[in-house]
Amino acid sequence: DHLPALYTDALETKTGDHLPDLNAALKELEPMIYSKEFCSEGGFSYDDIDLWSRLRSISLVKGAEFPKGVKDYMDYHEKAGDVPLYWNMQI
Repeated sequence: DHLPALYTDALETKTGDHLPDLNAALKELEPMIYSKEFCSEGGFSYDDIDLWSRLRSISLVKGAEFPKGVKDYMDYHEKAGDVPLYWNMQI
């Protein structure tokens, strides 16, 4: 196995506990994103770099539900930055 026992145990026993909160937070985030290109009205900023990198990490989580506006934002920045999301590596 490629994951230490601590991570494996958490993945197997805790994901279900936290997934509903994660999905609720993603739903809450959607109306806060200004457009698929920018998270805030002022245009592209460090906030976009920070938000996209966090969302990219969450794309690794199997069962995470990304509302359309959040997914559109993620897909736009995946292409614009030429940095793939983790959809095909979800655990």
